[in-house]
Amino acid sequence: MSKKEEFKSFVASHPELLSVVHDKKHSWQDLFEVYDLYGNDDVAWGKYLNTVESTKSDERLNSLGELTKLFKNVNIENVQKYIDTAQKAIGVIQELTGSSSQVVGSKGPSVSRPINKIFED
Repeated sequence: MSKKEEFKSFVASHPELLSVVHDKKHSWQDLFEVYDLYGNDDVAWGKYLNTVESTKSDERLNSLGELTKLFKNVNIENVQKYIDTAQKAIGVIQELTGSSSQVVGSKGPSVSRPINKIFED
């Protein structure tokens, strides 16, 4: 197996190297040269793989921080008022739809009439 093929399999086993190249921190040529000199040695690849892991953890912390800020700005009393108002509105709508179906149902004939009989013939 050639060095190029070995490097391809190494990159396939470490997909985090893709983001290093896509972020333009290093080129494929740079990574291949490191692979050519050191091979699969974890110590040599530590700075490339750790940067990806640290950026992922930084992104998680940033998104968690933003979420925490969002919840700090929420006033629980206002949320409870909105929920109560929505429940009342739903109750009114249920009463209106429930009472209207009873009125319509009570006006209709209790026994179905034949189609050919019109106006109590």
